[in-house]
Amino acid sequence: MASPGLELAAEGQPQPEPAFGEAQKWIEQVTGRSFGEKDFRSGLENGILLCELLNAIKPGLIKKINRLPTPIAGLVTFRNLYF
Repeated sequence: MASPGLELAAEGQPQPEPAFGEAQKWIEQVTGRSFGEKDFRSGLENGILLCELLNAIKPGLIKKINRLPTPIAGLVTFRNLYF
């Protein structure tokens, strides 16, 4: 079963919806950072790029971004998010 948001190409390989590509381009333009070789989900998985996006939109919103390369880092990246 394919993941939500993925369509199967003729070769049976999952292809991202066009909306993912558009969102990725927008995030890269706003942040000045690239997803590199990562797909949309993987590029956002640890939350760092999302925090950078929020800071690009509203500077200073995220006081400190947790950049630890541990699995738990993605869970605590947003703990310093204040609205």
